[in-house]
Amino acid sequence: MGRVLLAFLVVVIGFLAARRLLETAPSSAGPGNTDDRHYRPRARPRRRDRAQPPPPYSARSVVRRSALAELCDALSGGPLDADAELFRCADCQSFYSVESVRALALDNGARCLNCGSINRIAVEVVA
Repeated sequence: MGRVLLAFLVVVIGFLAARRLLETAPSSAGPGNTDDRHYRPRARPRRRDRAQPPPPYSARSVVRRSALAELCDALSGGPLDADAELFRCADCQSFYSVESVRALALDNGARCLNCGSINRIAVEVVA
């Protein structure tokens, strides 16, 4: 009789433990499910603290040749050629060569890699 009672208690405790686990388990992974046990990355909001109008098409950025020697292309990471046509992001000041600007237009919606801006200005290199 003692063994039957012990087996019955084990079965009842197992049933209650399983029921409790099922009640606390998350239902389905839907949009309303807020399961804090798993990391879910969220999209970063674009930094637009102030509304800036785009720069005029005639805008130019003047850069010394010596300063340009220390900088690199933001997309390719290669050195910038001072004799080639160069562009600079109007918001974050990243430099791009013509090839990089074309690649950004094809692959990234013409957005800057660093800040996501679509505003660029031409660079004028001076001695």
